[in-house]
This record gives sequence, structure tokens and C-alpha cells, in this order.
Amino acid sequence: MPARSLLVLLLGVVGVSWAAPLIRLALDDGAPALAIAAVRLSIAAPVMVGVATASGTDDLRGLRRGQAGLLLLSGLALAAHFALWVASLERTSIATGVVLVTAQPIFVSLGAWLFLRERPTRPVVIGTAIALAGAAILVSDDWGDLGTQWGNLLALLGAGAISVYVVIGRHARQALSFTSYTSVVYTVAALGLLAGTLATGTPVVGLRGEAYLYIAAMALVSHLIGHNAINFALATVPAGVVAVAILGEPAIAILIAGLVTDEVPTLLELLGGATVLAGVYVALRGARTTARPKRAAA
Repeated sequence: MPARSLLVLLLGVVGVSWAAPLIRLALDDGAPALAIAAVRLSIAAPVMVGVATASGTDDLRGLRRGQAGLLLLSGLALAAHFALWVASLERTSIATGVVLVTAQPIFVSLGAWLFLRERPTRPVVIGTAIALAGAAILVSDDWGDLGTQWGNLLALLGAGAISVYVVIGRHARQALSFTSYTSVVYTVAALGLLAGTLATGTPVVGLRGEAYLYIAAMALVSHLIGHNAINFALATVPAGVVAVAILGEPAIAILIAGLVTDEVPTLLELLGGATVLAGVYVALRGARTTARPKRAAA
């Protein structure tokens, strides 16, 4: 396992960990949640299209109608993930929002069981039970606050949406390179989010300059550097190591949030978050499939 690959993996995890704090800063500057998601993808998508074009791959030409439909569904699921997760951070804490969305491997196992007939192993079932117990602790901190609980629900729905993206991607990527797949899916997601802003009358222009800077930093650091670094590391680092490393995202995100937003997690958030991540770890260790983990699009 090359040291260079481990350093790239660390860079990727740190990069994606900046997403939630940067979202919080953009929200605090008055940017609407849907606008943040739409602008972020509108920056990332053209870059990936350029990378795919420069690579000279032409695997999109032979797509069948069914494969094109999977790409469309995958992009819409990614759009839903960003819309839901960013909106959740308007109402719940960074600690809770990041931990809940990091639980997406649990949803992936559930989706694979329901739609791909992949029966979960006993460790996956045990890990799911542990994660659910942790989630109960996590959300109990503000049980009587309906606004916060709505934010927690949005974060869980965001985890579910990214799980749909991952499950579909396992099939859609069989005939496509990484750059071709991401360029199409990011473009579909960006267009879907922009359509959402038009339908809801959400402004994407005229925001404060600082908000645009935070969103641009998010697209560069978290999306283009973070996600791509993790995918690069997957080529040489064992999948289990990558999966466990990704579980460090909430801890790093909470630390960054404490430094740049003065947001400090409560004791129950720390306890519940640690329990959720322990459950996810157990589930990942016991997953039957040997497929490499897909990075959740935080």
C-alpha cells in the first residue's frame, strides 16, 4: 500500500470534511439551501465534462436506452441528496447532519437487499441495529424541537438519496469510465437543481460575494479535490481501509466547524455519533460484497 496513496486518501477525507462547515458559512451569509446545492454542482459539472472530453473516452456513444435511463436516475438521486442534505443543515447541527448522512452504507445494504436481492450478512444486520440505536441517541438531544427534528429527517432522507445514487451507480458504471459517468451524472444533477430553483423561485444570482466564495471553495475542495482524491486512492488502497477512513469525515468536519463557526457538539451528539459510526463500521466489515465503496457526495 503506497504511502503516496495513503496521503492522497487523507487529502480526500479532509477535503470532503470541509463541505458541511462551508455550507454553514454560506447559509449564515444568507444563501438559500437549494441555491448552494445548485451553484456547487454547476461549478463541478463543467469541470468534469472538460476532464472527460480531454481524456478522449467515447464510451458514452454505445449507451443503450436502459443505461441512459440509469444515468438519469442516478443524477436525479444525486441532486436530491444535495438538496436534502444542505437543507438539513439549516435546521440541525453539523455534527448530527454529517453523522446521519455518513450512515449511507446502511441504506445501501438495505437497497441492495430490496432491489438487488443481496441478502445482508449477520454483521450488517448487527451494525444496522447499532447505528439505529446511535441515531436515536443523536436525535434525542432536541426531541421537542420540531424544526431540528425536521432537519434530522432531511439528513436521513439525504443519506437515502445518496444510497440510491450508489446502488444505481454499481450497475451504470459497469460500461463507463469514472470521468464519463461523473460528467453525465453531475450535469444531470446540476440541471435538476437549477430546475428546482426556477420552480421554487429560489435566487441563484445576487447572493453575497462571500457566499459565492464559500460555495466555490466547496466545489473545489470538497467536490473536485476531495471526491476525486478518494476515487484515486481506491485504485491502490484496500477498499476496507478507504471505507474506514471515510468514517473519519464527521470527526474532522466537527473539528473544522468548531474552528470556523464556533459550533461545538453536545455530549449526546458525540455519544450518538460515535455509536452510529461504530454501527456503520461493523456493517462495512461484514458486508458480503467485495466491491469497492462509492464515496458519498457530501
